[in-house]
Amino acid sequence: MNDYPLLEQEYAIDTPESVTFAYEVAGIGNRFIAALIDTTLLVVVLLLLNLLVFGMLSLLGDLSVDALLGDEPPSWLGGLAMAFYALANFVIYWGYYVLFELLWNGQTPGKRAVKIRVLRLDGNPAGFTEVLLRNLVRPIDFLPGGYGLGLLVMLLNDSSRRLGDFAAGTLVIRELADVSLDALATRPISSAPSVDEALLLAFPHIRRLGSTDYELIQTALARFRRGAISHRAVERLAHTLARRLEVEEPTGWDASLKFLQRVAAAYGQVGR
Repeated sequence: MNDYPLLEQEYAIDTPESVTFAYEVAGIGNRFIAALIDTTLLVVVLLLLNLLVFGMLSLLGDLSVDALLGDEPPSWLGGLAMAFYALANFVIYWGYYVLFELLWNGQTPGKRAVKIRVLRLDGNPAGFTEVLLRNLVRPIDFLPGGYGLGLLVMLLNDSSRRLGDFAAGTLVIRELADVSLDALATRPISSAPSVDEALLLAFPHIRRLGSTDYELIQTALARFRRGAISHRAVERLAHTLARRLEVEEPTGWDASLKFLQRVAAAYGQVGR
């Protein structure tokens, strides 16, 4: 599902190794659809809760005219049902977003449906504090209705962040299409692996890389598999490493992906 082209943005993170990870920011279109799905689910759940409680009150006789006018106190079971209703409303409304974004790594049912996700500004998953803060500010974003203030703030910044995102230090990104396991498959390690001389000859300056570079490559491959970084970020990392290793730069994201796998394998050879 694509957003309107004019609303598409990219958020870049510079690592200490001078490599940039780029995330495609979720546009207003996708976020609106996600919010619509989540709101619909919330309304359905609250409607079912209302029907359940009103059914209980009806059976207990606490929906009589006198009871509704306050001339007759509710039964103790009726009072318990109303207390449960108030508590359940609070828990469902405030807990829906917090619970799902924690359990589903920054996603609610609506966000999962349109393939968007909440991340911290440093690219790491949002934790409890970030998730709680961004959702505590949600009622303010909703003012004066229909996420009016939140929509205005999103239009006024390059990363489409609402007030809750600014308070929590988060942003919402679009996930990439799933990558097949075959695309990220690496050569299986045998119990007594032999040195691949052809691989070492392809990267004669592989010893210029350190453990930090190797970890960066592995992180990039893992994030790419999860759809957390873009094809462009993979290409940038591959080009940066190719220049350091003084080898030909790969062309295209697929070649860049394979290049990173081969560099990681070559580093593993010299690390023995």
